[in-house]
Amino acid sequence: MEFRRQWTVAAFFIPIGLGALTTIMLVPMALIQPVYDFARNAAQINLSMVVPFAAALFCGGIISIDVKEGWLRTLLIRPIMRQQYLLIKLAAAFSSVVITIVVAGVIPNIAVGAFFAKGVVRYEIGPILVAHTLFLLQALLIIGLLVFFSCWMPGIFNMVLLAAWYIAAASIGSYLQSRFWSSEWLMLLRDFLFPSGFTSALEMILGNAGTPTSELAWGFAALGFSFALAFWSVTRIEVDKSSE
Repeated sequence: MEFRRQWTVAAFFIPIGLGALTTIMLVPMALIQPVYDFARNAAQINLSMVVPFAAALFCGGIISIDVKEGWLRTLLIRPIMRQQYLLIKLAAAFSSVVITIVVAGVIPNIAVGAFFAKGVVRYEIGPILVAHTLFLLQALLIIGLLVFFSCWMPGIFNMVLLAAWYIAAASIGSYLQSRFWSSEWLMLLRDFLFPSGFTSALEMILGNAGTPTSELAWGFAALGFSFALAFWSVTRIEVDKSSE
């Protein structure tokens, strides 16, 4: 039922629209790249557009809307725990994002590589599986953060907050990298700006830069912390009051 509530008529245009955008991005790349690397191109389109946009569009206001409309209060009249409610919401949101990744990230990448690539097409099953596993983990992380924000503020504001946080972290991180690359402490500080363990791990794997043990550890730590905040926050909601 929760999955059906998410897939309104407008929601069907999310994977279709994102799929059109990723195709537009991939076709020029396929025409000019001497080697069309499926895993690298998947990383570029999914991490930069499909995963964050899909997570934001399906999860913006995911809790606050239920509070505002009185749906959460209706559910809690029945013998259901708030943690069960949150798990169901997370499962529905994650399933929606997975479908969007397949429609907007995987299918266009395969089609463009098959019909538009002018050079050699590289399909390496190991990096491809690892890359898509990390996409899903990054999607879970973003969903967890949006659910946490949604417990405390309306939908549009939690999406704006996440976007502003991401942009500010990227800008500050780039500045520190360019001006203070020799400072170990400032480089360590950059890792705390935004949870980027999974994306950093993917960059290392695709670049053959070693085993990203610490990056994966950071990613799973951030994932666990975001989910802990979300589960704690859902217990603090006053269902008789609107999130607005």
